[in-house]
Amino acid sequence: MNKRLENIKEEVIRQFREGKWQKEAAEYIADNRKMKTLLAAVLYFFKRRSLAPVLKDVILLYYYVKDIVEGYYKDYNYGKLIFIVGALLYVVSPLDVIPDFLTGIGLLDDAALITYALHLTDKELQRYFTWRKLSTKK
Repeated sequence: MNKRLENIKEEVIRQFREGKWQKEAAEYIADNRKMKTLLAAVLYFFKRRSLAPVLKDVILLYYYVKDIVEGYYKDYNYGKLIFIVGALLYVVSPLDVIPDFLTGIGLLDDAALITYALHLTDKELQRYFTWRKLSTKK
């Protein structure tokens, strides 16, 4: 099963990097209304499904994007933002490598992509997390 999971992860990452997700993310970032719609979809996704192994990480990505959209966090890396928004779009999209409705395996590709996104944006998210901790103490 581990080999199968690794193959799924590699396919998800390949399709994500070659696909439309970053282009679509840039279009969303340019339109505040679309970004708010995406954030609402992510919240709905949390209520309807469970990505238990990566849920706390997806929540961090949600607040990172939300604080940028609302104008609170201004010192962000645009390239990392595009990647994170693309990952969130992928997660809420029913059209991905493994359809989400397949019980037991439908969310494996989403979890793999979130893990990959966290790896690529680790330093950016650490900066954001530090900012968030300091800004909430005021």
